[in-house]
Amino acid sequence: MSEALTLYAWEVSYFGGKLRSYLRHKGIPYTEVRPTIFDYYFKLKRRTGVAAIPVVVLPEGAWLQDTSEIIDFLEHRYPQRAVIPATPVQRFSAYLLEMWGDEFWIPTGLHTRWCHMEENYAFLEQDMAENLLPGWPRWLQDKASAKVAQHMADFLTSTGVVPEQFELLHRWTVQQLDWLDAHFATSPYLLGDRPSLGDFGLMGPLYGHLSRDPWPAQHLIKPRPHLKAWIERMNERGRDMGEYQPGDTIPDTLLPLLSRLLTDMLSYLEGNLEQLRQFMLVHPGADSWPRFIGSTEFSMLDGRYSRPAMPYVLWMYQRMMAVFRASADDERDAVRQWLREQAVERLLDLDVPKLKRKGLCAVLDR
Repeated sequence: MSEALTLYAWEVSYFGGKLRSYLRHKGIPYTEVRPTIFDYYFKLKRRTGVAAIPVVVLPEGAWLQDTSEIIDFLEHRYPQRAVIPATPVQRFSAYLLEMWGDEFWIPTGLHTRWCHMEENYAFLEQDMAENLLPGWPRWLQDKASAKVAQHMADFLTSTGVVPEQFELLHRWTVQQLDWLDAHFATSPYLLGDRPSLGDFGLMGPLYGHLSRDPWPAQHLIKPRPHLKAWIERMNERGRDMGEYQPGDTIPDTLLPLLSRLLTDMLSYLEGNLEQLRQFMLVHPGADSWPRFIGSTEFSMLDGRYSRPAMPYVLWMYQRMMAVFRASADDERDAVRQWLREQAVERLLDLDVPKLKRKGLCAVLDR
């Protein structure tokens, strides 16, 4: 523990909020580096294969990219203050909640940031300018910031953030935040008195975007004091903690959210799987796949949300299922019974081809 990791991240980054919170909770020493535009597009891309943050460099020199794989690796290396529950239903829920934060909240993060530019842009421009070209003339910093902002604006349609879906997405966001605020009024973390993998997954959107950007901070986080307090707790170092809720149970206050999550997640995964099957029929020998394929539609509140399909989310599902299948028979039975009670047992039986992660994409693991 004496040697520090290097964390390449920005405060404005979605997944930086997830990983930074995790490192602080674990007490893993790290030095944070705010990558410049040259780091981002040259050094990081050369080392990891993609221009993406956050990235961790281990003391021995290895470079790791993708927060889920980074946390998997660090949990083995630093087992203290573990973030994976030992009991089956809570463990499965933690992985599910991580996937929820990583994947389901991306449209909300983009919508609350890039569709409220009148309130947000000056703050974002300053943040990005200081990171991208520190010490350079301000006009060049502003030009670089505008280029990044345009790139992210172009990304909106890739997550379904289009005007005809704004109202549904906003209502979904408000409902989730209300449920979370009510839950954190009685429980310090999602599954009890200690944070789990699911808490860190949720910190991506709720810290990096919603609690820092002026519009969502004012309109979505400030009115929900218990949620705001959870965000602050999650960024503290070495906070005292208790245990997960006893008896492998889910807190009652989390059940409405989790029940809805399970239904929507199953619909989303099935839609992505169908698009992947169609893509593989048309491109049977492809060694690489695009990040987005086709378009899928899935349940959201009282409506249907449409966005391009992503094979990556099926890799996330496969990672969760590998943990499930490695469990003892009685533990798998407990998870199956719990999902049967929620009428989503088939979540355990999706026939996903074997995948591996390749940068920001997933491809067949031949």
